[in-house]
Amino acid sequence: MLGRTHLAIGLATTATIITNPHALPQALITAGISSLMPDIDEEHSLIRRKIDIIPGLPLGFPLLLIADYFLWHYKYFSLLAAILFAVYIGFAYFTKHRGFTHSLAGFATFILILALSDKILLMPAMIGYGMHLIADLMTNAGIELLYPYERRFGFHLFNTGSIIDQSIGLIATFIFFAMLYHNFTGMRIPFRTFTRL
Repeated sequence: MLGRTHLAIGLATTATIITNPHALPQALITAGISSLMPDIDEEHSLIRRKIDIIPGLPLGFPLLLIADYFLWHYKYFSLLAAILFAVYIGFAYFTKHRGFTHSLAGFATFILILALSDKILLMPAMIGYGMHLIADLMTNAGIELLYPYERRFGFHLFNTGSIIDQSIGLIATFIFFAMLYHNFTGMRIPFRTFTRL
């Protein structure tokens, strides 16, 4: 799926599950990053275009390692979490697309990093990353869910970038804003139901 579709799905799902307006901003940031993180293995993905700075040069790799060091140094990451993050980034940058980062092993590694660090971020990270994997399972390309076993799994419903992909992104965006409205105003979303008389 397109990066923006993954982002919309991750944010919509998070805003639907986490309804506390005080916890929601941090949860949405975490879920947004997590929903894009599996595509860090793809040079032309939304997240890589943002962190590589110069197209074609993997500058995001050393930048993420530097960020990893500072997250450990300032006690946001435990030492084990920092090591796991470095391993995760290494696999992500130097393995093929929809391989390690799109597998149960990649998901477990990413979630373990957060479980060893800031447990408050755990639920939105699981939502964002998990929804990314579920969404990519729907595409014709599928994912290597049981990496390093190279067989791709998927439901083969549509192509990435197709009108269906874009429509799902628009629907998820609508749901996200509707849930934000609901969560921050405390008001019910005004949907009319039609019944037979």
